[in-house]
Amino acid sequence: MAEKDDRVVTVGKQMARKDDWVVTIKDELQRMDTIRTVEKQHWDKRSIYRVPASIVTDLNMKAYKPQFVSFGPYHHGEDHLMPMEEHKHRALLRFLKRSSKPLESHLNALAEAAQSLKDSYESLDPVWETDTDRFLRMMILDGCFMLEVLRNNTQTADKKSTQTVNDYVANDPIFSNHGKLHIVPYIRRDMLMLENQLPMLLLTTLLDEETKQDEEFVNKLILQFLLRQQPVRSAPQHG
Repeated sequence: MAEKDDRVVTVGKQMARKDDWVVTIKDELQRMDTIRTVEKQHWDKRSIYRVPASIVTDLNMKAYKPQFVSFGPYHHGEDHLMPMEEHKHRALLRFLKRSSKPLESHLNALAEAAQSLKDSYESLDPVWETDTDRFLRMMILDGCFMLEVLRNNTQTADKKSTQTVNDYVANDPIFSNHGKLHIVPYIRRDMLMLENQLPMLLLTTLLDEETKQDEEFVNKLILQFLLRQQPVRSAPQHG
């Protein structure tokens, strides 16, 4: 008898859960327009995504992970990418030296866009969500380095629209003719990795503070940079 009662109770709980589920679905159907609006707003913010873990294996990892330099939070701080952090620091100094505004001005401009920059990334680690100062330090270092690489490796017919980066020493490991030939191809490859991207908003904000250039200018730099590809051979030692 007790066993039968237990079965009745179990069936009753299952029916109750079913009824709750039906009520939930009906409620969501009633709010479908609102749900669609929320979903659209949520996904409109995203522009940089992680590669699904299910398709990354030990055999194909190099096809999805940066091997030379990190851009953005997903691979920041990985041991094999750390040597490039020194060069990011040097690039920031050159960028600021040419800029008409101090570091604080650039950081303040980025701070106003901080949440939008964070929202650009899918599944951003909580450490970046909670530590905005650290996030912005990473953004300005990575953003200035990328802009320096782009501008040092592109030319336009309109010389007034492009500042050629010419304040690096001739034997600079990154920003020299040797660097363009032997190092930049690896940086270019890593810039194309899905998980190794920077928001366009970051680059345009930095440029707007420095030279009042717009998104179209950045797009031209990126296009010219990608069209000047050199073949990638065996990985070099970091400078």
